[in-house]
Amino acid sequence: MDPDPEEAEMSVRWDAVVKNKAYWSSRRAPDAAAAGTEAAGPGAPVEVQVWLFGRLAGPEVTNPLMLQLAAGCALRDVIGELGRRFGPDVLRTLVSESGESFNTCRVFVNGEAARDMATPICAGPAAATVEIILFREIEGG
Repeated sequence: MDPDPEEAEMSVRWDAVVKNKAYWSSRRAPDAAAAGTEAAGPGAPVEVQVWLFGRLAGPEVTNPLMLQLAAGCALRDVIGELGRRFGPDVLRTLVSESGESFNTCRVFVNGEAARDMATPICAGPAAATVEIILFREIEGG
């Protein structure tokens, strides 16, 4: 009997990818992480590297997804762009109706847990990193 495709999609445990509030794909040296938050200059576009995990990471998704956003952008701009690219169903899955809080996902910016959509995405010599893992209702502890 073949395994249920729904079950096969999510084979990663949350505690296996998060340690001390930092996501596993953020394996940069502390100096490199700090350099990523330095301003590149006024008006400079911000390059954002988005990693999607869990149910968001299907075969049609290339990780990482690279975005170019305007200077002064925030996490709400990253989420909005994901909604434009992947459709309103994905957007509704990620954020509440108000659009200001997260539903069944955890979001990290440069390895730090993001608490709200106003979290700034800063330009720097390296791309800012946004990591999103989507849980099903029964996951996450």
